[in-house]
Amino acid sequence: MPGDAWEERPIEPFGMEIGIRLDAPLPDGFEQRMLTLFDEHKLLLFRDQQLGEDQQVRILSLFGKVLGSTGEYRQISSDGNLGSGPLTWHSDLAFTEDPFKILSLHAVEVNDGQSWTAFANGVEAAKRLPQDLAEAIEGRDAVTALALIQSHRTVEYDVPDFVPQQTRPVVIAHPRTGEPTLYISDMQTARIDGLPREDSDALLGALFDELYAGDRIYRHHWNNGDLLIWDNIALQHSRCDLTGMTPRRLQRVCVANKSFFELLPQFKLDDPRIAAWGSAGKKLELN
Repeated sequence: MPGDAWEERPIEPFGMEIGIRLDAPLPDGFEQRMLTLFDEHKLLLFRDQQLGEDQQVRILSLFGKVLGSTGEYRQISSDGNLGSGPLTWHSDLAFTEDPFKILSLHAVEVNDGQSWTAFANGVEAAKRLPQDLAEAIEGRDAVTALALIQSHRTVEYDVPDFVPQQTRPVVIAHPRTGEPTLYISDMQTARIDGLPREDSDALLGALFDELYAGDRIYRHHWNNGDLLIWDNIALQHSRCDLTGMTPRRLQRVCVANKSFFELLPQFKLDDPRIAAWGSAGKKLELN
């Protein structure tokens, strides 16, 4: 039970830090408790871990189907794949029919405290929307698209047909918990469907102000051994500019039904366009 076999410490403004060694046999009751805390808090932090890739896969498998290592990035680094540029707010693969469900990153080699990843909570944002905004988006859909540039908001109101995109309600029911979730992002949401450009931009701006309010953001500064597991539907994330921040190697394991390359077969793992896109500041040329 907490206090004996492991410790639980809430994170402000959301999330839960759990004190336990995940490379040791897990105590009775821990696995179910971890899943319960995850559904409640959307983000779990474990410090001072030393997990091999297989061990991280074992932990993430408790949450659902884990993507295999073939055709999927299992390690990201500031001087390698996915580049070093900043990333504005997004949810991984929200522009596909089947976004990733859960993401995890384990810091295997970083400069303690140097880099950060920030998180915004769409479930909490949906709960706290002012009445006028809640009424303005009731029954409305949003168009979400693959961002050709990831470092800042450049997504166009009119998304070209060749760009991968999805239309979903602005507020979705979370697929696992059923909770109303504000499912829009600065990087990927092109427009509120059915509204003129000016009205759509104004409404999105007001929603972003609520979603990204400073006191509602959790910013995690990475230290060696940190493991973060987060809900990719309830939460979205951003990161700082990593230029010159080496080493920075994070071990990545995802819970999802399909990989990026299965959902978007027009791309290949060794496609130079993907390497350019991963640098965040460069434009992905699709046409």
